[in-house]
Amino acid sequence: MSNTKNLCTLSDYSYINQALAMYSSVRNDDVLLHYLCLDDKTFQKINSFNFKNIKAYNINDLLEKDDNLVNLKKSNYNYFCYSLAPYFLNYLLFNNKDLQDITYIDSDIYFHKSINFIFDEIKNNEVGIFRHRHLPLNLNNSDGCFNVGVVYFKNTKPARDVLGWWADAVLHKKYPFLTTCGDQKYLDMFPFLCPQNSLFIDGKIGHGAPWHWQLYDYSKFFEDGSIIWNGEKQKLIFSHFSKFRFDKELKSYTPSIIYYNYTPLEMYSKNKELNFIYSSYFSEIQKISKELDL
Repeated sequence: MSNTKNLCTLSDYSYINQALAMYSSVRNDDVLLHYLCLDDKTFQKINSFNFKNIKAYNINDLLEKDDNLVNLKKSNYNYFCYSLAPYFLNYLLFNNKDLQDITYIDSDIYFHKSINFIFDEIKNNEVGIFRHRHLPLNLNNSDGCFNVGVVYFKNTKPARDVLGWWADAVLHKKYPFLTTCGDQKYLDMFPFLCPQNSLFIDGKIGHGAPWHWQLYDYSKFFEDGSIIWNGEKQKLIFSHFSKFRFDKELKSYTPSIIYYNYTPLEMYSKNKELNFIYSSYFSEIQKISKELDL
């Protein structure tokens, strides 16, 4: 097996700017991004760049091999899109036996520090997930206790078993009590499915999102890029820019079109650290869009 870290993401053309911003933020030459393209325009564009660290996949190739996926796309397109993260992860591990591991990353994730911080924290754990920090772990809620933005699996039988369960359950809409948030609430079962002491949850990885920003103390942020959560100083490694909207022509953006019940809209402008985080992200999107003619 090689030492290459395998990542995967997926998007249609409406999220290609964010996906390539995510890729540029990884800060690790020893990675391969497996990019599932949900339309021909995205597939053709990604292939046109000839990036040595990106391998493009066309959704049509997956659809041709699985009638269940075809039927799901016809019946509920939104849910079909939700199903693709576990499906694509499972597809990659099943068809690439030489992969050491695979990490799913939502296209609207951005890394402020090297992704190696995450791998160094996960160490020998089989599976890695990240909390919804605004919710107690023992609270049953429709969104789930964990966020599906970053999910890690080693290429071992215990991890493949968990991933296979997730992919199958989502594709076939099993366990109705877990169908309340696409593929995400299924992660609540991981602590029960993973062998003892094989599941990584959060560690010392600081991670931001519209539902998290109000939880943090930013007094050390401009010193070393850290946030303080529950009295613990952590490097802010990545952020989930969920529901971020931008207009390249007007050179403007909206930090999040929902979630204001967690982080009020005015906080994005009044908090200088948060303003810096979002302005920097938008600048990166503008830069990539211009350089790659998106």
